[in-house]
Amino acid sequence: MTKEKIGLQIATFILKIVLVIVLIALAFIIGAMIGYGVLGDGNPFAIFEKEIWVHIFSYFTKPTIVN
Repeated sequence: MTKEKIGLQIATFILKIVLVIVLIALAFIIGAMIGYGVLGDGNPFAIFEKEIWVHIFSYFTKPTIVN
């Protein structure tokens, strides 16, 4: 293999990784908008506000009381 071919293979591999990361981020954002806006009866664009994420993460960080 030539250096050009190896460089092209590395570049396409990195491009594929970046594309997958971007698609995962888009799926997360669209899913959050559908979940919060449609299923949760809120404003879909409210997921971009910090207060919403603080409220969502508070469910995971609250100590639970077990009797």
